[in-house]
Amino acid sequence: MKLSIREDMVPGETVPEELAWLERVGLDGMELHTASMQIPRDELVSIFAGSSVNASAIEGIPKLLDPDPAVRAAAKEEIRARLDLAARLGAVGVLVVPQFGRRPALPDLTPYRTAAELETELFVAQLTELAPAARAAGVSLFQEPLNRYEAYLVNRLEQGAAFGERVGPEIGVMADFFHMNIEEADIAASIRAAGDRVVYVHAADSNRIQPGKGHLDFRPGFAALKAIGYDGWIAIECRITGPYDESIRDAAAYLREEWAAA
Repeated sequence: MKLSIREDMVPGETVPEELAWLERVGLDGMELHTASMQIPRDELVSIFAGSSVNASAIEGIPKLLDPDPAVRAAAKEEIRARLDLAARLGAVGVLVVPQFGRRPALPDLTPYRTAAELETELFVAQLTELAPAARAAGVSLFQEPLNRYEAYLVNRLEQGAAFGERVGPEIGVMADFFHMNIEEADIAASIRAAGDRVVYVHAADSNRIQPGKGHLDFRPGFAALKAIGYDGWIAIECRITGPYDESIRDAAAYLREEWAAA
């Protein structure tokens, strides 16, 4: 198991400064988001080559279901580029959020199709177009299920896994402990059922504060991850309470202890 953290949680004005901070607090990786995506790709690869910290994953573009075809096309073009970058950096792949919001953005065309049916089929079509790029890069394009208050299309691991079954092995799913805490009846059972579709993990406690500061029991979920053969990244993604550096070190130590004990 390796520990990572979202880029927007990392102090520093530049990527080298961020990586130096990660080395100081004892984290293994960084999940790349907007800031690092502005750096020329060759330069970014060179920066990581000089650090012991690795890129764990890269954020995608949450516009695959935008009503505007030009916006969708631009999102796919950028996601393909980021899949290639993920391969160059040795990252797991690119994460995508199908949509934000509790209602579809596409129109309701009942009786032909409801808006939700249209978005479901469009998402399958978009993933199908992107799967060859993920396959060529040798990385995953994986979904992030969000809880019902943030999204509606993919809330649970089984829903993400179902999209993967329709498209191909390149399509994975993230297990996010905060969202699973809300949506899954049994976190461990859901992880076991999703099996090798689970390619990445986010960790936050029940209150969306750093692990160890809520009432979520991570051990059953960690045991389930071990049971499916998962030994990859666990990325901290949450709010932080307390002195920042100390809190991050404590959260990392807590996660490592819980993983060892699971």
